[in-house]
Amino acid sequence: MGDIIHDRQRMQEDLQKSDGILDAFSKIVSGKAGYKTVIEKKKEIIKCPECTTILEGTEKFCPECGHKLK
Repeated sequence: MGDIIHDRQRMQEDLQKSDGILDAFSKIVSGKAGYKTVIEKKKEIIKCPECTTILEGTEKFCPECGHKLK
């Protein structure tokens, strides 16, 4: 399930980087063409399910408790 969420997040980020999407969104929000809107992205915090240590997301095992991560 984690892979599906990450794939959807990557697809959403790619869409948000698209100039056509940004231009259309900016025009809707501001009512003006050429206005650039800043889209804030919330960074997902990944924690070990066993000891709740904050992880980078690339680990296979928790560096704190050794729990195997998916």
